Amino acid sequence: MKIRKGIIGGIGLLLAMVALQSCSTVRAGPNGGDIVPLGNGQAMAEVMSNSDTGEVMVHTWDKNLKSGQPIENHSLMMGSGSQTVELKPYPESTDTSGLCSRFYGQADWMRGGQTHHGWLSANGDKNRHDFDMNNCWNGGAAHGSMFTGMGDHRHGMMGGASGSGMGH
Repeated sequence: MKIRKGIIGGIGLLLAMVALQSCSTVRAGPNGGDIVPLGNGQAMAEVMSNSDTGEVMVHTWDKNLKSGQPIENHSLMMGSGSQTVELKPYPESTDTSGLCSRFYGQADWMRGGQTHHGWLSANGDKNRHDFDMNNCWNGGAAHGSMFTGMGDHRHGMMGGASGSGMGH
């Protein structure tokens, strides 16, 4: 009887450990960023951040993360606590007119990679989707060329006198 209880207890412990690991696994997007649902969940946002510059880029995907899913061409808002940054739409060449699958912004409070929790809101949606920033810093570091690829948009947001740019 003791052996049977030990085996059942061991199996229960093993199942609990597997369940905890599966719950704590954070899904990364195609570019390695954090995945956040948008609106009714038909589109997913992939958030990537550059800890050196404070830049943030969001790409929108279908709910299966297989192909780009452009959404309305309106700014997204991202924040952590009371700090916010507006992520402006920068449509890809393949996006249909009026829709966008890439959003970009920069905020000094994002520098250093010390932000660990955030929220994202689309199209003035009062519903904020909270998320833990587990993958966005690595995704941003691995795909630095995406930020560089913003060209004049990037320099316009980061260049200029002290206090210029977004998030100041």
